[in-house]
Amino acid sequence: MGFSSLIKSQVLASASNYTNGRKGYKVCKITPHHMAGVLSGEQCARLFQNPNRQASANYCIGNDGGIVGCVDENNRAWTSSSSSNDCQAITIEVSNSSVGGDYPISAAAWNSLVNLCVDICKRYGFRLTYDGTANGSLTRHNMFANTSCPR
Repeated sequence: MGFSSLIKSQVLASASNYTNGRKGYKVCKITPHHMAGVLSGEQCARLFQNPNRQASANYCIGNDGGIVGCVDENNRAWTSSSSSNDCQAITIEVSNSSVGGDYPISAAAWNSLVNLCVDICKRYGFRLTYDGTANGSLTRHNMFANTSCPR
């Protein structure tokens, strides 16, 4: 599959930070996550180039709304602390517009996130449903790990 046509660039994650393939799972979920920082998509993606990071995402969206491809959609990024979820999900790191408080995101980042989600759903043929559990097609990191993100 590669990457969405919406990306402005590719900054590929280290092969030490994702799993080749999806272990037979089909893509049927999206898991957004916030960066807990104000970064460009490229700055976030460069963090995943560190082979010791033990984390990645398929996409990073910067505070300016720029979308960067990090882990090819054919591969499982290490994002949600759940192998099963990550095998089924396209995962997206989104920049905050300020740090602390409610960790807001900018209108530009929000619009890019919505557009990317629409693109993913159309290409893979599913609708986003949020039911507050890991069974929905829209999942959160704190469904799989003891964390307060995303807000």
